[in-house]
Amino acid sequence: MTAVAEPGTATAFRHEAFLYRGDQEFRTGVAAFVREGLEDGDAVVVAEPADRLALLREELADDLTRDGGVRFLDMADIGANPGRILGVWAAALAEATAAGRRLRGVGEPAYPGRRSPELDECYLHELLFAPAFDDGPAWRLMCPYDVGRLPAAVRDRALASHPEWSTVVGCGTTGADLADALDRSFSTPLAALSGPMLRGTFRADDVPAVRHTVGSWARSCRLTDEQVEALELAASELATNTVVHGGGSGTLAMWVDPRAAVLEVGDGGRLTDPLVGRFRPEPGREGGAGIYLLHQLCDLVQVRSGPDGTTVRVTAWR
Repeated sequence: MTAVAEPGTATAFRHEAFLYRGDQEFRTGVAAFVREGLEDGDAVVVAEPADRLALLREELADDLTRDGGVRFLDMADIGANPGRILGVWAAALAEATAAGRRLRGVGEPAYPGRRSPELDECYLHELLFAPAFDDGPAWRLMCPYDVGRLPAAVRDRALASHPEWSTVVGCGTTGADLADALDRSFSTPLAALSGPMLRGTFRADDVPAVRHTVGSWARSCRLTDEQVEALELAASELATNTVVHGGGSGTLAMWVDPRAAVLEVGDGGRLTDPLVGRFRPEPGREGGAGIYLLHQLCDLVQVRSGPDGTTVRVTAWR
């Protein structure tokens, strides 16, 4: 981190990591950020897990009657799969802009209790804000990180994925090379799965069989009906994408442990847009619709693409 400084400008998108320890620092820092927005007439949206929302409602009880108020969202709901979160902020920004107001947001995607793959996706998610919003309307987003309870690696990645940082006693710029970090994160292969798994290859004529095989396997994993249907859809969509865009053939892997059932599809094609599937597709526009649908329906979706090809891993939590 650089020396304490007044970060950023009010005429561009600003994205800061707020590093806090304990409930009191959370209440103090986030409440001050929200109150500043209310005083400026901003549209304020707060996305936090339920326990954090309760703290803020208590802290801000005397401020919530101001014009416009605060919109509270449960991050454990809207961001259970981190791949859904950018679309929520895009909708909030569009709504605020249409009303002639500036958006001020608080979002804590990497909250304590997240599984390791979810925290990996939170890091990629944070890196995607710059390409998603830097060229659009000005707004501010504070992303709290509980550095007292999160792994040290997550704290380090918070600083690597935000241009600004703050604590209850200061603020500054991180000096992070966000474009390089995004390129490395999106192109680095996912961690290898360990233990027994089913593997195979497929071509165009095999797409119906891929869906049937994945459905039978998913049911054997004792998943919910909704999870089985989501994995069947994922298998069909990903196999079709591979045939059309990935060279005509691909690989399929299925793996299960006491906590998760995992489907993985790979091919030799390369995705050049790391934002694929993060936003609701525009009518008539080709590309990304299938991945977007999977992000909405599946517990966790991870996409990586580099010189060696593209991998999409879909997880159903057990």
